[in-house]
Amino acid sequence: MKQDSLHQEYANNGYCFPLSIFSATEANDYARRITELAASDIADSLGYRGQINQLHVIYPFVNQMIRSPALLDAVESILGPNLMVWGVSIFMKPPQSEGFVSWHQDLTYWGLNNDQEVAAWIALSPVTRANGCMRFIPGSHKLGQIEHRDTVNDSNILTRGQHADIDIDENHALHVELDPGQASLHHGHLLHCSGANRTDQPRIGMVVNYISTSVCQSVASTDYAMLVRGVDEYNHFEHLPAPQGELDATGLDWHRKMLAAHQEALYDGATNTESAPRLE
Repeated sequence: MKQDSLHQEYANNGYCFPLSIFSATEANDYARRITELAASDIADSLGYRGQINQLHVIYPFVNQMIRSPALLDAVESILGPNLMVWGVSIFMKPPQSEGFVSWHQDLTYWGLNNDQEVAAWIALSPVTRANGCMRFIPGSHKLGQIEHRDTVNDSNILTRGQHADIDIDENHALHVELDPGQASLHHGHLLHCSGANRTDQPRIGMVVNYISTSVCQSVASTDYAMLVRGVDEYNHFEHLPAPQGELDATGLDWHRKMLAAHQEALYDGATNTESAPRLE
């Protein structure tokens, strides 16, 4: 997809897909590594409910993934040449699992001061209707910020079980099916959700939250981001270094700081804090 047409599709619909980012072989290798990591003893300390977060500061191979030239070129066509990564999350749905994501807008609880953010959702396994692909409401990013309510449901993968307080005609929803190595981009105000995995194979995806350097944190007392292209002329965030090795002490320290900062923003005013990550 040419960069100008990608930008236009994103502006009109609030998303664009599919984008070819990694080969199937590369995607399978990344999926294997992440599956092994998710099964390890350390996994529970690396994120929020049902997720593994911020691996780009503690795993060099994930840091390499977020710097894919094809991915950065696509994001640059939307946000401009100066790009930072604010967050990285792994979403895994095991075979025949009930985990789902309710209808929501990403930017609701992140504390970021504007919408100059793009979520890149990278498929590391086949992503289909049957195994719980995302669904988008085209053009819903033009509604701006919608009120959300917290819900309590152990199967909801979202941190607060957040749900957009709006009637949604699901007949208008678009299924975002992707092959391994493909990605979708979506706007932080686009209404989206995903269902349970009804298949015998895992669904594995990685979300990278890119922001313009003009963005700043307005809720948490401090926040962190990693410059991946261009220059940071604003210095609104504390800069994260690339990891020097897997789970090295410096990277783990940055990881703990990131989780603490994001928890401060994510749970600001929350009515349900049972899912808050442990930060010991």
